[in-house]
Amino acid sequence: RSQRTERAWFRGHMASQQVLQTLALHLRNSISPDGKSRQAAEDFLKNAELQNGFSVTILQLVSMKNIPAQPTRVAGAVILKNFVKKYWVVGEDEKDRIHPDDRNRLKKNITDVMLNSEQKIRTQLGEAIHLICKQDFPAKWQGFLPDIISKLKQRKDAATISTVLEVLEMVVRRYRFEAASNRLWEEIKFVMDNFQDTLLGILEYLTGMIDGQKQNAAALASIFKCLDTVCQIFYSLSSQTIPEYFEDNINKFMKCYMYLINYYNPLLTPRDTDEPGPLENTKGGVCDIVRLYANKYDEEFKNWVPKFVENVWSMLTKTDEKGMYDQVVPKAIQFLTAVVEKEWHKNLFGNAQSIKVFAEKVIIPQLKLRDSDLEDFEVNGIEYLRRDIEGSDSETRRRTTVNFVRGLCKFFEKEVTLILQGYVDQQLKLYQSNPSKNWMAKDVAMYIVVALAVRGSTRAKGATQLNPFINVAQFFSKQVVPELKGNIKENPVLKADCLKFVAVFRTHLPVEAYLALLPIIARYLEHPNYVVHSYAAISIERMLAVKERGKPKLTKAHIKPFVKPLMSGLFTIFKHEESTENEYGMRAVMRLCSTGEEVLASITGAVIENITSILSKVAQNPRNPHFNHYLFETLACLINNICKADKSAIGSFEKALFPPFEQMLGMETCQEFGPYVFQILSQLLEKHTRMTGPYKNIFGALLHPQMWANKGNIPAMIRLLIAYLRVDHTIVGNKIEGLLGIFQKLISNKREDHHGMALIGAIIEFMPLEMWSKYATTAFGMMFARLSGKSKTQKFSCNFVSLVAFFCHKHGADTLVNLINAVQKGIFPELATQVIIPNIQYVQGDVERKSCAVGMVDLLCKSSTMLSAGPAWLQLLIAIVRLFELPESNTYEEEDVLDVSQRGFKTVYCRLAFAPEVVHDPVGDIADAKKYMAQGLASLSQKMPGKVPGMIAKLEPNYQNAIRQYLQGAGVSLQ
Repeated sequence: RSQRTERAWFRGHMASQQVLQTLALHLRNSISPDGKSRQAAEDFLKNAELQNGFSVTILQLVSMKNIPAQPTRVAGAVILKNFVKKYWVVGEDEKDRIHPDDRNRLKKNITDVMLNSEQKIRTQLGEAIHLICKQDFPAKWQGFLPDIISKLKQRKDAATISTVLEVLEMVVRRYRFEAASNRLWEEIKFVMDNFQDTLLGILEYLTGMIDGQKQNAAALASIFKCLDTVCQIFYSLSSQTIPEYFEDNINKFMKCYMYLINYYNPLLTPRDTDEPGPLENTKGGVCDIVRLYANKYDEEFKNWVPKFVENVWSMLTKTDEKGMYDQVVPKAIQFLTAVVEKEWHKNLFGNAQSIKVFAEKVIIPQLKLRDSDLEDFEVNGIEYLRRDIEGSDSETRRRTTVNFVRGLCKFFEKEVTLILQGYVDQQLKLYQSNPSKNWMAKDVAMYIVVALAVRGSTRAKGATQLNPFINVAQFFSKQVVPELKGNIKENPVLKADCLKFVAVFRTHLPVEAYLALLPIIARYLEHPNYVVHSYAAISIERMLAVKERGKPKLTKAHIKPFVKPLMSGLFTIFKHEESTENEYGMRAVMRLCSTGEEVLASITGAVIENITSILSKVAQNPRNPHFNHYLFETLACLINNICKADKSAIGSFEKALFPPFEQMLGMETCQEFGPYVFQILSQLLEKHTRMTGPYKNIFGALLHPQMWANKGNIPAMIRLLIAYLRVDHTIVGNKIEGLLGIFQKLISNKREDHHGMALIGAIIEFMPLEMWSKYATTAFGMMFARLSGKSKTQKFSCNFVSLVAFFCHKHGADTLVNLINAVQKGIFPELATQVIIPNIQYVQGDVERKSCAVGMVDLLCKSSTMLSAGPAWLQLLIAIVRLFELPESNTYEEEDVLDVSQRGFKTVYCRLAFAPEVVHDPVGDIADAKKYMAQGLASLSQKMPGKVPGMIAKLEPNYQNAIRQYLQGAGVSLQ
């Protein structure tokens, strides 16, 4: 059939059998092992998805039980979910790919199809419903909730209840994280009004079914799976504020949750898995709820606190070290921590006997390493370190227990410290009796000491406040240093503990301790265990980062004797298979380069050689965005420090870096490196005063449209193009149209228009007007289109004001006026009063505001058109004074705020801290903008005696006083 006929297939309300059969064939082939068939099917589906009716036809096919679920209907459900994900939300300046009728029909039918389908299809369609709800619910899909609740009431089978609850849970989960707003509260109220009675009814119904099914493991598993979802929904609906219905019925809800926390049935406790079952998940959900209520709604929940403390504590004592309890135990401890930190509940924990019981039954057992922990330490160090590192948000048994100890210390610091110190001494004696056998006892002791000693901490500084009843310095000298000085092959877990101790308490150690530690810790950089050599790198990096009174505690003079062994050891880390992209090691390399500055000059060549070797390997398959970032930060840091001391080193860097950079830019596997490469090239080029061959060779490629397809490249590539123009504008040659094409592309998009304006600003500043004057009216016409259309924003308006201001100063105010009137005859007065003058005050940035002021003074004092504009001249004068006298105002609309770069695997722009953009003042010839204005007014008054003072006299007194001060400061007067 012709392509035109195929497109017509998807427009009808119900697709024909012929269409469905053809579509089913392509769906089957889309997962075929035969590459040719699969590609043909994918091409067909890609073309078909753009046609009206496609989504509804897919849904119709998915609903047909006469077609096998596997693979055809499941594939269709996946395709539909991905279609919704791709097209349901219409981005700015994008065409809506889904016809309104298709949207309505899809929402009308998808719930029924989901509930009548097999589980795998239910899962996919449930996710599709969730995606639709994120955009449309409740305003554009008010019937969704009543419809799905009616299904819930009609069909009480476990599968239906489970599916409906899971979809609702996905819809309301975002209430946990979304910022509070009236719109959000209205939505939560809408959900509560429609669903609150049903939610309580389902909770009581399911809880009431448990005893009747106590011998039926499968039925119990289904019931508890539903109950877990009920808990998640209840938590989400309570996250912002306690709903009135929950407050009124708190006893009914909590009675059910108390029953669930106490329930035990061996049929739901499998012995052959470490994965939590539905019972453990449900108990974890209950613990989350009672922790939330203890933290936020204590007045409503206070009568239930003692009962839940008793029952959660009882549940904890019945768990063991099995992995199946790894979720519920931390959640239970978090609840106890939330309660112990409240002053009005401290009597539940305050006596010495209670503290001893907690220590023996919870603290010490939960701090002990388990076999699974040791296995991770040895063979999965990345995961072990992720959970263990200070500042991690991982909810592990050990971390939540540490937080519980700190919670106990909030009101009973002295008592808790004295009691737990006794257990520390006990554990250390046990260790000393047989270090090789009882090393785990010292591990527990060190965890207790860290838990007790740290009152407050930050990621940047480690421990900031210490418990006065713990002698950290003494423990460091007697337990940590001797351990680190010992045989590095013995007790690797303890070695890691000690290295972590150094990192945590780094700000409380004297510089003498740092200098003694550096050579000791350097040995551990070559340790074969991932956790040990990573903690060694972490401790070094964090010692180097410590500052006192704003200056590094360790200076380049301090570290000079250790630079070579430290750098050698750090690069050894990357030779271990598990550490080829060790972000902690590369961060330490970066920090060492930053601290060492020119001290590294003697080993710079070796460092660059190591880095370029790593770059070549990583480029084949980048896996760790943080490692990549620190890698390029290291390069940027070296360039800054070494080239500052020796400008001839620029050539050495370029010789070493251009070949791998050119190779990487041509590789599909490492497109995320583009933003970094362009920043480094910009950094290097900005240090030149003349253009060199390597940069000339790549200039043409930078203008290729494909280079600008990756949005992450844009900020760095604009910076690079501006560097080209600043160093030697003649590089552009006959490629000016290419630059203007980039400008046109960028200003058409709200999120990228400021980059386009920066480019055209550089063209105005660095290129002679005659080189691009024939394109000037076209460029300004493009800007006018943005200013007059629906896509106009204040951000763009302010950038436009900055641009015209600088143009005035660079090429003359009358040149600007004539150029603007050439775009549209007589348009300048209207543009001045409606766009330029109203937005002057909102220009942002010190340099930008100065440039704007200088340019506007030129327009005020040197433009014959402006001088004859009457009231507009006074309005401009007032706007300039306001720019001087009022603080910078950030009033950009929310839609203009740029997306924050997310570190991930797609191409995004992450600014390199060690490659800052050159701070450039385009009006550097003017030292004082206020003085420049005073001189401009004085010069103007000489040409027009009496007129300027008369105009100023019409202003309000505060403006007159400000102008008088400017004149006095400049030592000039008006005539």
